[in-house]
Amino acid sequence: MRIVDTGVAIPALFLLLVAATLITPTIPVLSLVIGCVSWLVPARLMRAEAATLRERDFVKAITVMGAGRLRVVFQHLLPNAVGTLVVAGTFQIADAILLVAYVSFLGLGVPPPATDWGAMLSKGITYTYDGAWWLILPPGIAIVLVVCAINFVGDGLRDAFAARGRA
Repeated sequence: MRIVDTGVAIPALFLLLVAATLITPTIPVLSLVIGCVSWLVPARLMRAEAATLRERDFVKAITVMGAGRLRVVFQHLLPNAVGTLVVAGTFQIADAILLVAYVSFLGLGVPPPATDWGAMLSKGITYTYDGAWWLILPPGIAIVLVVCAINFVGDGLRDAFAARGRA
């Protein structure tokens, strides 16, 4: 967990900028860097969830009855923690979309002819000063709508898993 804590302390945007300046940014490189930093927060969250579940009465009862560690983990801890993992995953997707848009806006995203919303915003900003403000509206609205939609799905999943846990 110390490695995870160290990784969380380094901002993902900084790592993406460093990677984009050292290596030619391509979709696989951006995906790899985002994948390397995106698992850190859910790992901390899952560890905390497992520690909380480990102290619950049903886990203590199954342990007293003689269940081994693998049985406790796979039959009791993981099924009860999967909701937390799914919700954290949806929020990480929204974060990844924003990270790619940040890097592309700064001009260090995927190279042309491929494009994304961050690059569209960046190119639109140059024409905004000439009065073409509508060029930044579609990609900006698209980023906001997609990220909000993914966050709403995450909130809905959190509520659904919380309701299932109460029953």
